[in-house]
Amino acid sequence: MDGDAPGIVELSSPRGRSRVRSVALDGIEVRRTSVDALRLAGVSDGDSMSRDELGRHLDESESRAAMNRALRLLGHRERSDAELGARLSEDGYPVRVIAQVLSRLSDYGYLDDARFADDYVRSKRSAGWGRRRISRGLAEKGVAEEVAAAALETSLPESDEFERACAVVSGVDVSTPAGAARALRRLVGRGFDYDVARRVIDRQRSCGDGCADDL
Repeated sequence: MDGDAPGIVELSSPRGRSRVRSVALDGIEVRRTSVDALRLAGVSDGDSMSRDELGRHLDESESRAAMNRALRLLGHRERSDAELGARLSEDGYPVRVIAQVLSRLSDYGYLDDARFADDYVRSKRSAGWGRRRISRGLAEKGVAEEVAAAALETSLPESDEFERACAVVSGVDVSTPAGAARALRRLVGRGFDYDVARRVIDRQRSCGDGCADDL
């Protein structure tokens, strides 16, 4: 298709909650982008424009639309660099646009993996998660291993793990096999190491009133 020859714009229909739209000219797909970028560019189904004109409109709108979308996402909660990038990619923004937006947000101080990791650790600590589960969660969010380790050491040192595990199962009667199994499932399920869980259960059995002697 000649870049200067006009064609009829055809936009794909929405699929579920997807924000990605396929953009075609005279039935030939020329681009995939976000519905927000299309709206900001004023591009609608049935418009007549050339491929070059369409490209200029979307090039101008994608950066602004991606930044607006990123700020809305960050307005709900802190996010890691990788997590935010993945969301923008799911919305249909090009890699180059995503990289620009993430760089600008980092420069502005709106995006900081160290701050995100600290907030994540404190939040999950309050929810009763163990270090192993929190560490796995940070990795899934794309936080670098050294950044995650620093956050864990600051807000959740290993020396506190036994005490925290005791609190999680303080009301569980471990004197029976069923009770001990229930306590073990709860601790392991929340991400405490198996060895820590076994120590907690053994201590509760021996002292009869939980972990009070160890706190």
